[in-house]
Amino acid sequence: MTRPILAFYALFCVATALMAAPQPVVAAESKWKYVPGPVPAQVVRVIDGDTVLVDAHPWPGHAIRVSVRLRGIDTPERRSRCLSERQAANLARNELERLVGGLKTVELINVAGGKYYGRVLADLKADSHDVAAAMLESGLAVPYQGGKRRKKTCPAS
Repeated sequence: MTRPILAFYALFCVATALMAAPQPVVAAESKWKYVPGPVPAQVVRVIDGDTVLVDAHPWPGHAIRVSVRLRGIDTPERRSRCLSERQAANLARNELERLVGGLKTVELINVAGGKYYGRVLADLKADSHDVAAAMLESGLAVPYQGGKRRKKTCPAS
């Protein structure tokens, strides 16, 4: 009689453990394509002309440090082999720093994850101004909607 009780107890324990186990979460891509925002954030540092590191505050009392790629623009690469591109990249980085540096809070809008090398993609507002639009107006960024970028030719130095 003890064997059936032990077997029942073992089956009960396994069933309880299975019910208490965390249920798999539906893939984020299928349910949450983006967060519309606004999500308040503080800029920790400007990485380059189209990427900033921020402490985002999606919930009261919680902060998430994340790199944010600005939607809709592309700027020259700081690690280019081409001296003129590196110089242009520094100008773009300095302009982005001027636009967001010193502000207490910026806003992330339409925040999306994806294939951005560990970054999220978002529209960024600083003092209610569209930062990507300001970068385009400065002439230090070009429009970019994703996909492969054209390889730039480097003028002879």
